[in-house]
Amino acid sequence: MSRSKASPSSPDPATASSLRGRGRAVPVSGSLTLAEILTPTEVDLVVDVEAFADSDTNDCGANLHTALDAGLQSLARLSLSLASYPSLKKSHFLGRKERSFESLMRTLVEGGRHGLEWVLPTKAVIARTFGIAKVQFFMSLRYVVEACEGPEAAALLQRLVGAVEEAVYTRLAEELYASFITSRTTSRHVKELAAQHLVDMWEGRVGLATHRFCPLLRSAWSARLRAPRVFGTLLGTTEIVQLLFEDCDQEFISFFGQHASDSEQRQAFEEFLFDLPFENLERVRQRMRDDGKACVGPREVERYLGFGEGKLRPLVGGGKALYVSFRGRRVKAQYRTSMGVPGPKRTAEAYILEALLLEEESLKARTGDAG
Repeated sequence: MSRSKASPSSPDPATASSLRGRGRAVPVSGSLTLAEILTPTEVDLVVDVEAFADSDTNDCGANLHTALDAGLQSLARLSLSLASYPSLKKSHFLGRKERSFESLMRTLVEGGRHGLEWVLPTKAVIARTFGIAKVQFFMSLRYVVEACEGPEAAALLQRLVGAVEEAVYTRLAEELYASFITSRTTSRHVKELAAQHLVDMWEGRVGLATHRFCPLLRSAWSARLRAPRVFGTLLGTTEIVQLLFEDCDQEFISFFGQHASDSEQRQAFEEFLFDLPFENLERVRQRMRDDGKACVGPREVERYLGFGEGKLRPLVGGGKALYVSFRGRRVKAQYRTSMGVPGPKRTAEAYILEALLLEEESLKARTGDAG
């Protein structure tokens, strides 16, 4: 499969205020500028939120300033902590023990399966915390702006929703790479490739722009947030059309079409489309056969699964819901692997990312690019 090209984020117009805002200092243990804590697009957004808080057109300025100051202080402290640790790619000694990039790779690949959290270097732990803190920061701004009124607030809210999604995508990418390291079914070679990407993320966490991570998966996640489930015949045709309508990269769909003969990959794709575990989908299909139904809607799915009316969790609505969906599908896959029961042993995203990692390595080998 061909790797899709990164689509650059759509930056906001570079106004005079946003240019000045890049130098805005966050006074914690010295002063860090916004540009040292956030990506350029995030800096522009924060500057505009500050300008909105300072304007006379709203009554939520005080709450916004409180959320801004508290969030930026936390991110600045974490950023300073990250900078205080040596690079994960350089060699250094801790007592008589040498730590290097090579030793970190061995530790992650060999020890990660039994408990990734116990083999992570402290810098990686802080980097992961930074990513979560960024999600919470933009969520806090979103909650305050939601209470404001007017067209300016509505436009700002839309951008904040996008910022939350971007931060969640980064956390999802990290979780996805980590899933290879802890997987029982992943080859050592693929584990090593995933570990290399994890270290890159931890090293560059502060300035990481999510559009740099696998545009193919990023487009699928973004489209999945906005594509409603119809269920129907449970073939996924309508859901696929909805994904494409929401600008999902067609290569994501094509990949599973090319591997349709692999039952587990097809099942993983169905879990992604319907946001339901394989076991629940099989249960619904059996009830459809028992009732002689050719198609069903959300209410009938709820009834078949005993969820109660209105209890079928909607995936559309926010980045956090997507993260919960991925974690749920990943846990189910791990359970099936451990118990040896039918169903997909990986998530749809993992199947695609493994193919991309191997293709990327092959391309580097052909071009002589050592990365």
